[in-house]
Amino acid sequence: MSVIISVIGADQASDEYQGALRLKSLLEHSLPDNAIGQITLHANATVFGQEVKDIDILMIGSLQNYSEVLRFTQDGVEGFTEDKVRIQTFCTAIELKRHDVSSIFVEGTEFYVRYRERSHSVTSQSNKQKTAVFNFFHQTIQSSPYVTNLIWFTEITGKDVRTLTEFMGGTMLSNVFGGNVTAREIMQLLVYQRPPKRYEYGGRVSNSFDSSNGIPFDRFDLIVQQFLKAKQSMGELTRKRIEQITRASVSESISSPDENKMMIYRGRAGTGKTVGLIQTAIRLVDDMDARVLILTYNKALVADIRRLFTLANLPDMFQDSCVSINTMHAFFLRLISKSLYDGKLSGDSFLEDTDRYLSEMLEYLSAGESSTAVLKELLGKDYYLDWDYCLVDEAQDWSEHERDLLLAIFGPNHIIVADGGQQYVRGLDSCDWNVVAERKPVKLKRCLRQKSNIVQFINHYLNLIGSSEQKITASDKLPGGKVIVWMTPGGELKMLSEEMDALKKAGNIPYDMLVLTPHWLVRKSGEDSVVYNFALKEQFEKRGIMVWDGTNEDVRSNYAGIGDEIRVLQYESARGLEAWTVVCLYLDVFIQEILSVYDPTTSSSSLLLESEEDRKKKYLLNWILIPWTRAIDTLVITIKDPSSEIAKYLKELAREHSDYIFIK
Repeated sequence: MSVIISVIGADQASDEYQGALRLKSLLEHSLPDNAIGQITLHANATVFGQEVKDIDILMIGSLQNYSEVLRFTQDGVEGFTEDKVRIQTFCTAIELKRHDVSSIFVEGTEFYVRYRERSHSVTSQSNKQKTAVFNFFHQTIQSSPYVTNLIWFTEITGKDVRTLTEFMGGTMLSNVFGGNVTAREIMQLLVYQRPPKRYEYGGRVSNSFDSSNGIPFDRFDLIVQQFLKAKQSMGELTRKRIEQITRASVSESISSPDENKMMIYRGRAGTGKTVGLIQTAIRLVDDMDARVLILTYNKALVADIRRLFTLANLPDMFQDSCVSINTMHAFFLRLISKSLYDGKLSGDSFLEDTDRYLSEMLEYLSAGESSTAVLKELLGKDYYLDWDYCLVDEAQDWSEHERDLLLAIFGPNHIIVADGGQQYVRGLDSCDWNVVAERKPVKLKRCLRQKSNIVQFINHYLNLIGSSEQKITASDKLPGGKVIVWMTPGGELKMLSEEMDALKKAGNIPYDMLVLTPHWLVRKSGEDSVVYNFALKEQFEKRGIMVWDGTNEDVRSNYAGIGDEIRVLQYESARGLEAWTVVCLYLDVFIQEILSVYDPTTSSSSLLLESEEDRKKKYLLNWILIPWTRAIDTLVITIKDPSSEIAKYLKELAREHSDYIFIK
């Protein structure tokens, strides 16, 4: 046989790697001797930047001189045709399960497996992997092969599969195979998913199965290994963040949840609230075998945390069976759709009137214990809704309906929240989690993110504007830092290139530069387009600064790939993020934008006794501090109008503290 089959994977002791070796042997013994080509089996492949990142086995093949007689559908022909099919290329995500037949069952067209008292849809997981692989290629090389997906139950036989798929005297088509499979059986499952194309040449007809979509085999095979490059070049900042979340604990109080009380981590930006949540999740999984849901409303933050988990190499813990990081909108949509709308509520409808749908759910639960019992039973049957603990990030910016619904579902002693005080981006009143009588507050006072000079800059600004806001305490372990204020028209890109060089010299990568932009620089990609993009992206990239454009909503949901691009986001998406260098692009323009939508009548009730001027000052300060508290080492602020009020304040601060605040 001239087919070269390779197995790639770092963890050779894993079930997935051993499964790939077994699959290699099965293919070698069943492929015909005259076939030539190559097949690569990537065990534990990571498709970077996707919600589902771990693929048990990614099988990519390119073959010649290999045909099988297979069943397939044809346009205009009723039923199945059986004929010879030439197999050329394939790209297949394989989900591997070691359950025995007693732990596998079928409902409708979906295969499920049992984990203790819970059931999990393997079909749904496999379909998500297929989508993740497709998106990975499309985002990486702007094109993708046709991706197929298979489920391999290694501990059952082909006869067991046929028994599971018996339906009304026949056999239901599926993408499932058992332990001792042959190459022909695998190819048959692939052809069921993608019928071969029919070619006619020289008077002869040929049916060919080709998944490449014109992409050379060696190109998309090598790209799958891109995640290895990402791990090797993750940057010093990312390494330190991974060390922080994976070491024993920041403090004993953070990593030891109280079973009888709701824990609340309280602290300003950079004090370690999100790290506390992540470490708590680790403790709950390790010590209590719990399943943990982490919720926030910031898509960019969800993507950033997923990137950390990927690079931290925690595939066994941070997967659907243990921990899920998601937006609260996605969780509530699934919950309400399945509970009240038979799974038919659309995302657009939910987002258009979220509060009404939340109210409906709360009203349903208020009917009594029977309603709650029905909901609990429903949740127990859905792997993506059935969680033991819920960890809530940026809890101060949630609505009362969102809070009350979580309390009704999980109960206070199975919710842990991180409260960032007075920083809001959603235009809501401060959410009071103190309505829970039995609670355990954990106060985090010291800034663990920002270097001392940036902390001092913020404190001096608070003094200058006469704010009563509590000052931030810097850590003595983070000396240094600088602030650059750029008011000269032109030259910004040259300055950013120089800061990029400085960032790299410190051991970091482009990903560790975060650029925040006002709406003014987010524009439609075309006159009739509904897609928005960063207006300066082309100018940045001509300067050699590659851009991950998080102003595009589709891009924002998935984190940057190998880290060779800077992140660009709108100011509103900055919450919870951090970077070595943060660039506040045209801060004075952003201030004008947020003032244009300021409505004093929506201010928090705690501010009603204050003057209109004080309420407005607090509103502005909240929005200014959010981007300023993202930076670790360097804060860059560019100004469009040097005569603006914020420019005057910055000039005064630069005069008084010229040793670390540089104005240009």
